[in-house]
Amino acid sequence: MAISALGRILSAAISGVLAANRDRWPFALPVGMGIGIGLYFLLPSEPPWYAGLLAAGIGILGALAARARPGGLFPLILVGLFVALGFSAASLRTHSVDGRLLASETPTTVIEGRIVEFQPYAKGSRVVLDHVDVAALGQPDTPARVRLRLRGTQPDMKAGDWVRVRGRLSAPSAPLMPGGFDFQRHAYFSGIGAVGFSMGAVKVLDGPEPGPLNWRIHLSNVRVRLAERVMAAIGGDAGAVSAALITGHRTLIPEPVLDAFRNAGLAHLLAISGLHIGLAAGIVFFAARRLLSLSPAVALRFPVKKMAAFLALIAAFGYALMAGATVPTQRAFLIAAVVLIAVMVDRRGVSLRMLAWAATVILALQPESLLGPSFQMSFAAAIALIAGYEYASDRGLWQRDGADWRPGRGLALYAAGVAFTTIIASMATAPFVLYHFNQVAKFGLLANMVAVPVTALWVMPAAMMSFLLMPFGLEHLALVPMGWGSEVVIWAAERIGHLPEATQVLPSAPAWGLAALVLGGLWLCVLRTRVRLAGLAGVLVFAVANASVTAPDLIVAADGGLAAVRGEGGGYLFSSLRKGRFTRENWLSHAGYRAEDAETWQRDGGYARTVAASPPSGPDAVSVSGLRCDLGGCILRRGGWTVAIAETPDALTEDCGRADLTIALVPARRLCRTASWRGGAVGHANARIIDLYDLRRHGAIAVTLGRRITIDAASAERGKRPWVVQPRAWKPKD
Repeated sequence: MAISALGRILSAAISGVLAANRDRWPFALPVGMGIGIGLYFLLPSEPPWYAGLLAAGIGILGALAARARPGGLFPLILVGLFVALGFSAASLRTHSVDGRLLASETPTTVIEGRIVEFQPYAKGSRVVLDHVDVAALGQPDTPARVRLRLRGTQPDMKAGDWVRVRGRLSAPSAPLMPGGFDFQRHAYFSGIGAVGFSMGAVKVLDGPEPGPLNWRIHLSNVRVRLAERVMAAIGGDAGAVSAALITGHRTLIPEPVLDAFRNAGLAHLLAISGLHIGLAAGIVFFAARRLLSLSPAVALRFPVKKMAAFLALIAAFGYALMAGATVPTQRAFLIAAVVLIAVMVDRRGVSLRMLAWAATVILALQPESLLGPSFQMSFAAAIALIAGYEYASDRGLWQRDGADWRPGRGLALYAAGVAFTTIIASMATAPFVLYHFNQVAKFGLLANMVAVPVTALWVMPAAMMSFLLMPFGLEHLALVPMGWGSEVVIWAAERIGHLPEATQVLPSAPAWGLAALVLGGLWLCVLRTRVRLAGLAGVLVFAVANASVTAPDLIVAADGGLAAVRGEGGGYLFSSLRKGRFTRENWLSHAGYRAEDAETWQRDGGYARTVAASPPSGPDAVSVSGLRCDLGGCILRRGGWTVAIAETPDALTEDCGRADLTIALVPARRLCRTASWRGGAVGHANARIIDLYDLRRHGAIAVTLGRRITIDAASAERGKRPWVVQPRAWKPKD
């Protein structure tokens, strides 16, 4: 009886929660699809193309059967169907992309192709080529598109030109360390099969002109010309920032200015995203509505609000095109379009329901975006803001009392709204910034309190006005004031970004911690009643996961060209500070250190290093954090373990079988016949060796010396997927 009563109480409680959150049910669709997409990308090998469709078909049949029968299985089967739909969308997307990746680096060779995208830089430029022909490669091995950084003095060129240049190509980089960003997967879904650089000047060839359907080529040229006109009207850093806000070409901004924006927590202002598309649409909507309302005949005869929403939709679409129509911009426009269309059909535009449908469309068309910081941060901020303002509105925090309304109170309310928005958006996006970029701006609230109002009320209205004046050649009337506003934003970024300890650098949390945070955050923001507080458990799991991260004691690059040992006092000691700068900075940030925390390990003048030797002592000892090096390699003693790093064949012969773990930056082959590493832990009684071939096969490795030796490889979790390049020797073209 007691169990039966408890069951009835629990059933009633669940029914009450479901009834209270009935209008939140649409969020089950994108959440289920997100889980299915995540499961797809976790697979160790590529499933058959029909696997997702088969699962979705079974789910549909199960849902139809369960709906005909009363009971509680229908919601569970429906969620399973949503998961299958996400899995199917990811699988179909993968098989629909021509993302052929170059298998191995080419020697210096001749590269020909058509420029489909031209990207100006502060110094130099970068191009994306299609119709590629590489002299050193056969056609089956040639990627569909390649990206080249052009060095030195180059002739005038534009998108649509056919060019020839000498250069080198390589596959996009694999993760630089275990758990790092997968550049190859990103390139695969972007259609970029190889990256490289030029050696010498480009030669422009004769070739067919792009047709009217090659809209991306024409758009690229329009954006470049637009950026040139903006830079000519404004100039300096303010011109580069203004050009980035109008065209999306952030590559024009000098690196010191970019660093200041990052350190001040203002980097989001430079990425054309929801904020910019929303501002563009909002400015046009309110301006058009006010202008149309000035005519009583128009206001009384036509739906002014809907007309303004339509004009705002056109403006948002045009701005998204001018900003490059990148994937983040497309997502931002889709969300804005959903809101504006809702206004035109007399629906509530800004709501969690509309956000759920926008997320569903994006996940169906671009399922890989789920793994990127742009999607995660934009939707985290949007969901948190809508939930926060709903909570505040329900408690009357933003209601205006018409009898006691004063301009001063309106200004105070606006400042409070900016602060509230900044706090909510910063709290919602901070975990994702920490996970992907390993740093949090301490003074982001202060910087945004200055920069966001200036951008919203000064810079962006001037930018929208410049679009209207540009056909008449009068854009300077709006661009010059826009430049003044950009200077204010740069001033705020530099003053706040250069404050002592402006950023906090922390190590990356494990992926499962971020997944717990996402589910907990959704539970907290989407659901109503006190049951939503259970979502705080996910936030707690992320905090614990982040606090428990331990930086590896030793990291070795996949090509064996760079190695690093963690110092006991913090930072890393590197085998070299002259090469691998990008890799070095990536390792440091991933482990929670700054670029200045890098030092080079010191070496004895000869070959004094031996495995059997005791750790040196005294003022002249070359030993830092248990590390001693000579010209042949290093010996690391830590936690009762001995790890040998052999950089030469002689050092490998000397160290073979004498250390708990030997890492050979040369091929071992016959030099050392001890057991080779197969993954997992390493023990005293079973010496292991990892040589250069193992590194190339498994990718960069991270070694942690605890109660056992733990070795993580960058490729261990990637499996055999279409975007995973299996390294092989370069073969010349027949």
